[in-house]
Amino acid sequence: MTRGNLVRSVLAAALACIAHVALAQQALEIIPLKHRTVDQVLPVLRPLLEPGATLSGSRGQLLLRASPANVAEIQRALEAIDRPSRRLQISVRLDDALESERREVRASGTISNRGASASVSAEEARRAAAERVDQRLQVLEGGHAFIFTGRSNDFQERESGFEVVPRLSGGLVHLEIAQQRETRNQGQRLVTSVTTRPGEWVEIGATASSAATYGARAVASRRVWVKVDEVAN
Repeated sequence: MTRGNLVRSVLAAALACIAHVALAQQALEIIPLKHRTVDQVLPVLRPLLEPGATLSGSRGQLLLRASPANVAEIQRALEAIDRPSRRLQISVRLDDALESERREVRASGTISNRGASASVSAEEARRAAAERVDQRLQVLEGGHAFIFTGRSNDFQERESGFEVVPRLSGGLVHLEIAQQRETRNQGQRLVTSVTTRPGEWVEIGATASSAATYGARAVASRRVWVKVDEVAN
């Protein structure tokens, strides 16, 4: 055996030994799920895997192969999300965009009283208007709720709205929002996300609808606001 072949053989044996030790350190862990499904937890846990680790699942349990430190990290994260689904109430308010702008302009003025002045902000005007609720929906955390925003009268656009998926994490509400417009020919879907606090109104988008009346076409634009609250069981 030449010197070069001997060196290659030694390196191959060393690498095989290292791989065997690494595999031995990454023992297979079988983790049963209590409340959530495999599809719900995998997207959250996979970004936490160390290089070389694997995570899969089926039939209500996870199959994890990682180092002891990474296994402990995955289990801590799993404890935070593998909990009973909470029931949430989604309140919806639809504001006419033009009227909202008028309220903000009126609210940006100055009120004076015997030399003292105070500015009323647009934010205060929005909070005052937030008392109105046009729709209320209840959904389990991670479930899908559809907010219906209108139907046109020209027989081209059937219906429009937003599909909302709420999740709670760290005292915040994370909303996955898909704006949906269905026509006779095709459907349009635009997905985005918004983070807010429970009990606070947040704007998730706007809608525009048109209708033909006496030969003229009227276009209406509305802002869509939502508020998410947890419902006590």
